[in-house]
Amino acid sequence: MREGEKLVQIVRLSSGALAKVDVVSRGTVDAPGLELTIFSREALAPAEVDEVRDRVAWHLAADDDLRPFYSMAEGDPVLSASIDYNFGAKAKRAYSVFDAVVDVILFQNTAFRRGYTMLANLGAAFGEPLVAEGRTYYASPTAEQLAAAPLEAIRAAKVGYRDRYLKGVAEAVVGGVDLEALKDLPRDEARSELMRLPGVGPYTADLALIIVGGRTDATLHMDVFIREVLRQLYFGGAAVPESELREFAERRWGPYQGHAALYLTTNTESWAERLGVTMRLRSGALSDPDESS
Repeated sequence: MREGEKLVQIVRLSSGALAKVDVVSRGTVDAPGLELTIFSREALAPAEVDEVRDRVAWHLAADDDLRPFYSMAEGDPVLSASIDYNFGAKAKRAYSVFDAVVDVILFQNTAFRRGYTMLANLGAAFGEPLVAEGRTYYASPTAEQLAAAPLEAIRAAKVGYRDRYLKGVAEAVVGGVDLEALKDLPRDEARSELMRLPGVGPYTADLALIIVGGRTDATLHMDVFIREVLRQLYFGGAAVPESELREFAERRWGPYQGHAALYLTTNTESWAERLGVTMRLRSGALSDPDESS
């Protein structure tokens, strides 16, 4: 969440302790720098402070070198227009695969604002609280917390039809499914394993693998808005089938599909105008529910 100029993160350490981290940008686009202020209930050991720093740096993709992606995009006028407008933009990574799956399930078939509201509702209902400077913050719920929650309590967080999927994924993790191990599997195998979970279809699996971060083989997730961007900006508005769009993305961007997804969907209306294109849909358009939803 944002508080003025600060990005506020609640980080769960490997010990289970919580830390509130205020992140402020102190650098420039060409020489980025971050200032972190860490609060916890008890004094953190030096190793725990390092863990907080490492986890926040991972979440903010501080180690992501965009230069190879930018070099690849030099011959692509569409991506180049977005890069000129969004230079330096990096996608936030999920702190865990479970968090990634929960996030994407919540954002199925809804607008961004409602998705963020559902995330906040779940945290307030089930997440561990941390009081700092007179304000109560909440960590993201763990699989154990959601698995133990009655279905009606999850539904009361106003997550709609997603209640049974959230509980089902949490129960699978508590029952022994190791989602973190999917990070090391080949893309197609990881995708197939994710799609074994309740409520996870192709869209959710593809986007979860992107926001988990660190993978060079993530597949461009196909939702209403990305299909519209591809068709309008690369195919002159033709009704190209999704299978052909997937082949196009794989062939054109290969290991940079995750980066392309971010740049194709960030401030699109603004930079597309520079190409003489007025987008019919806006960034953050409704996504299709998965076939399994």
